[in-house]
Amino acid sequence: MTLEFPQVPITSQGIASLDQGPLHRHTHTYDLMRQCIHCGFCLPTCPTYAVLGVEMDSPRGRIYQMQAVADGRMDITPEFVEHMYCCLGCRACETACPSGVQFGKLIEAAREQIQIEVTLPSIQSEQRRALQTQAEKPVAEGDETYPLHAHLPDSPALESPGERLLRRFFFDIMLPSRIITSLVFAGLKFYQRSGLQAIVHRTGLLDLANALPTPFQGKLKTPEELMYQAGGDLLPTPLPEITPALGRQRYRVGFISGCIMDQVFRDINEATIRVLSANSCEVITPLQQQCCGALHVHAGEAEQGRRLAQHNIDVFEAYNCDAIIINSAGCGSNLKEYGHLLRDEPIYASRAQAFSAKVKDISEFLTSIDWNHDMGEVARTVAYHDACHLAHGQKIKQQPRQLLQAIPGVTVVNLKESDWCCGSAGIYNIMNQEMASTLLQRKMDNIAATGASVIATGNPGCMMQIALGARERNLHVDVMHPIQLIDEAYRTGGLYEIPAHNVAAVQKQRQRALLIGLAIGVGIGVLLQRNRRRRIHASKEY
Repeated sequence: MTLEFPQVPITSQGIASLDQGPLHRHTHTYDLMRQCIHCGFCLPTCPTYAVLGVEMDSPRGRIYQMQAVADGRMDITPEFVEHMYCCLGCRACETACPSGVQFGKLIEAAREQIQIEVTLPSIQSEQRRALQTQAEKPVAEGDETYPLHAHLPDSPALESPGERLLRRFFFDIMLPSRIITSLVFAGLKFYQRSGLQAIVHRTGLLDLANALPTPFQGKLKTPEELMYQAGGDLLPTPLPEITPALGRQRYRVGFISGCIMDQVFRDINEATIRVLSANSCEVITPLQQQCCGALHVHAGEAEQGRRLAQHNIDVFEAYNCDAIIINSAGCGSNLKEYGHLLRDEPIYASRAQAFSAKVKDISEFLTSIDWNHDMGEVARTVAYHDACHLAHGQKIKQQPRQLLQAIPGVTVVNLKESDWCCGSAGIYNIMNQEMASTLLQRKMDNIAATGASVIATGNPGCMMQIALGARERNLHVDVMHPIQLIDEAYRTGGLYEIPAHNVAAVQKQRQRALLIGLAIGVGIGVLLQRNRRRRIHASKEY
């Protein structure tokens, strides 16, 4: 499929233009591509190039392919898709680039173009095929330095129906809905805590399911291991919408609670709110906020990402906060780029810029104010891992270390290649398991050499990935967010206490939540079954 067919206009309502999308000439993305001078400084910093040694899997090679597609010299083929999605999006190349190439924006644009191609309506595809039979297509050979894949007349589909179905559920149904996300994770927690997981492992059902011919064939074990002992209640209650400052209020801050973060690492969110409150902040956690769209944008689902961004801007504008705080590196990087994401939206462009200007990582915010040093001793040896979207995406490296070094009793030790990607990269470690595992082993070698009792990092994906590596090696280290150590130091110093839970009450609450969740699940199942019967009945009548 080529990107431009000016001789075949599409005028039907609801059908996208054949030249739509960011990967074309005369676009902002094309201008960003032309900043690359092909110097190669990025090559030693690229994890996939370090492993594969393939030019097309380096930042320079990927930009060359993007430009070839934009110029019409190369089609979006399965090979192109493979090279674009093999990229971790770690943005280490941005830190190394002397020309200031914004590779993160480029790889996201390439993936957006891929998703546009995948979802082209069938009528448009038929017109493309008709055109292909009328004219001989040029063969994209490239040159000796950058050989391109030759055009394949009948290339396989860019994405299987099963993969498409999973993407639609994950990106369009689950993540935008807090209720559905909560139900999915409630099911996961029930699976782990009810004994069902143990039964599945003992009976070999997991191996059987893993061998079935599905889009996740041979890949089911890693997601299960990553979500090892998901914490929190089955159906967590919403965080307090307003948390007053502890003492005199100096700031009013909004808090992005996240979607995955709030389900798997609720304790980190709670610690973040406590620490902000202890630093003279009134903390606003709007109940109406949604997923920030980071996973969407990184995976090429930019249109849904824009809708989520617009919603969040609408929600937080009403509170007139001094800053908007985030404790997840990947989410923070995306939130700070709402201005770029919505640059072509007249109603939101300037508002998005103003929103992004207020977004601060929790470590960035604390070190920018006269933060509270009233801490007790925490005797830990800590090594800090730089989350890619914090170090390379947001250029935040020293602030988390400054926080850790300020805690009495904490000894911060050096981690070799601390800013080398651990292989998590959003959902990369689920979709590209072999590469992710290779990078994890390199990271774990360096972690084991530190002798640290705690690995601190500011991103939930990194925390799950490194914790997985530690379990695989039987390495006894705690993987924590830096804010958890600050929270512990405040509690040790007597600044505040966490109220003791009424165990019986908590158990009853969890049982009620479980029953409610199961009832909702059964209700959804009944509705789907009714709809299915109606469709079957209607088709028979037809």
